[in-house]
Amino acid sequence: MRTFLLIAPYFAPQAAVGAYRWVKLARKLVPRGYRPAVLCATFPEDTQDPELLRALPPEVVTHDAYLDRRILAARDGLTALEKRLRGPAPDKKGPARPIEGLNPFRDLGDRCLLHGPHAAREAVALGRREGARAVVVSAGPFSCLPVGVHAARRLGLPLVLDFRDPWGLHESGAAPPQGAAERGRHHVVATLEHHILTRADHVVLNTRRALAAYQERYPFLAGKSSFVRNHFDASLYDPAPASPEPPSRFTILHTGTLRAETRVDDIGQALRRIIDRDKLTPADLVLRQIGRATAFERAEVERMGLSAFVDFTPPIPQRALLGELRRAHVLLSMVDPRVVLRIAAKTYDYIASGMPILSITENPEVDELLAHRPDNARIRPGDVDALVASLSAHLAQFRATRALPSPVPAPSEFSSETAADRFAAVLDGLVR
Repeated sequence: MRTFLLIAPYFAPQAAVGAYRWVKLARKLVPRGYRPAVLCATFPEDTQDPELLRALPPEVVTHDAYLDRRILAARDGLTALEKRLRGPAPDKKGPARPIEGLNPFRDLGDRCLLHGPHAAREAVALGRREGARAVVVSAGPFSCLPVGVHAARRLGLPLVLDFRDPWGLHESGAAPPQGAAERGRHHVVATLEHHILTRADHVVLNTRRALAAYQERYPFLAGKSSFVRNHFDASLYDPAPASPEPPSRFTILHTGTLRAETRVDDIGQALRRIIDRDKLTPADLVLRQIGRATAFERAEVERMGLSAFVDFTPPIPQRALLGELRRAHVLLSMVDPRVVLRIAAKTYDYIASGMPILSITENPEVDELLAHRPDNARIRPGDVDALVASLSAHLAQFRATRALPSPVPAPSEFSSETAADRFAAVLDGLVR
């Protein structure tokens, strides 16, 4: 069994999309002869799923010590002081804007930045204690990249960078920078990214298009870069009923956090047209949202007159996901039109379910992921007519049968086993 140091701020027990990729890989790399020693960063306020820790093989070492407890204590003290000085906070009706996702060109730092020096010391100590033979970094947050560079240098080990999202090629930087401050941030990100990539022995992206874009931007990555997709781990789900009771109304399901890049505009307009055209009631159709949603999205739904047709449900454990997916007629994914290098991670859970998928995205690579089922569809953002047509076809099938679609087998190409094979091959080329 060969041990590698995994610097992964997002990891079990965090119930966050950033944690799932490496929880799944860690589970599948152990049978392939690799033992991760994980340095992770769970903040006190993070939503947790203890079952993710229990799902890890006993060989996996989890060291939740990335965060400097002194900094956390100082932060909490300052927060308490600020509350006392300001007095009771006024009641808020909700956020005026949606949740903003990753934007490395707006904020050079991230929540882990100040913890970097402490994390670097912990990483070196953990690598030595566990006899690591390589260093792997799961980024973002991107402030963990220098921690990995430092640990690999101090330990004299090969360094693998796993970019869960593009950094310097993130879609938030696609438009020309406006103003001196923004131009400065673009320059800093590009300089830091180039500097760190030159020090990596291998760089992993998670889509083919991201790999091609990075190799075009940084030609020196040719020969030391590859892509390993996100993936589904069928053994992380509770078994779904073989013949679940079909819902009485046509059910569209979206999972995950609603944020600025997953706006409800297109699906809201499409539903409004279908409801008005067919004179539907809430007894006929529902859009289920399982995951985080704020007052902003609820207000948008209300503005479109859809409140009675949308069911907001809190997040659920990963193990319960398959059962919910199998009880929907259509699984919905939607991302901002600027997103052309990334693929929503939920897509792989959707594939695992074998149910019909509608993906609203500009990224043509998604077509490869949807090819296993003829009634899957990729809709370009803003093409509400196409979205109405696709949903109408599924609705017509429901009206004719009153049944759930039959799930199809999930292609093994998108499984955690395949992803682990590919990551193990990367490590095989570096670990001696």
